[in-house]
Amino acid sequence: MVARLFPSHWRPLREEIAFARSCGFQWLQLRGSETGLSEQTLGDSFETVAAALQGSGLACALEITLSLTAAGTTPSGATLATVLAANLPAIRRLPCSRVHFHLTASPANPDALQALEERLAPALQEALALATSQSPPFLLGIEHNEPAAAPFARPDRCAWLLEQVPELGFVWDINHTLPEALPDYLALTPRMILIHVSDTPLPQLNYHLPLGLGTLDIEGYCEELLARGFAGPAILEIGGTPRSGGFGHDSDEALQASAQRLRAAIGRAYARVRSRQPEAPKAQ
Repeated sequence: MVARLFPSHWRPLREEIAFARSCGFQWLQLRGSETGLSEQTLGDSFETVAAALQGSGLACALEITLSLTAAGTTPSGATLATVLAANLPAIRRLPCSRVHFHLTASPANPDALQALEERLAPALQEALALATSQSPPFLLGIEHNEPAAAPFARPDRCAWLLEQVPELGFVWDINHTLPEALPDYLALTPRMILIHVSDTPLPQLNYHLPLGLGTLDIEGYCEELLARGFAGPAILEIGGTPRSGGFGHDSDEALQASAQRLRAAIGRAYARVRSRQPEAPKAQ
């Protein structure tokens, strides 16, 4: 689950850890920032939070959301590598074993968008070098955008980026994906380091609703991922900012119900995948 540390509804992270443990979650996703995830944001020292995570058996992921200029930097001039460096204290001390960027921009036209995406490939390579140089290293990835956003809002451009940066991971958000793009995103399964799960009323995207309140075939998506060997974290990303249709729907009860739905969907999907596999020949 995503830790609900929103400015309008903040609580110490230790309370989210206790709730996650009570619900049987295995992963907690936090949000970094341009200046780095701070102890003030968490409500406790890194050491206290790390001990609580370990005691609860929770692994930690970090998302860094950034708005970029046409130059591929933040408005203040920070690069992806400098932003990642600012978040290293939290990444290393909690620790966060999977980190990803979610990048947004407003390019003036298609040519500007392509130029931005081409600038971001070496920028991500530089950030990846920083991630792999740590001891221990952590996985670094990038999340795609919905078609109305930018950059990397098309599966072919995501595939191009992953070819340019071979060790970069991919974060697939099913709530950002139109059905016609599904096969091309599923083709990227071997590069996926985690997925984001929430519901949305297709063809409208990015609603971040509790499971069952939209029209996504969650069980079908799980079956396709399992058939392709995906075994990473599935992060429930429900609610969020006011521009999200799921705002205000991220109650404890909604998260508990969505977790139950997701576990049941995974179980049924796994059974169907197993039933499709040929039986091993019997010994004579």
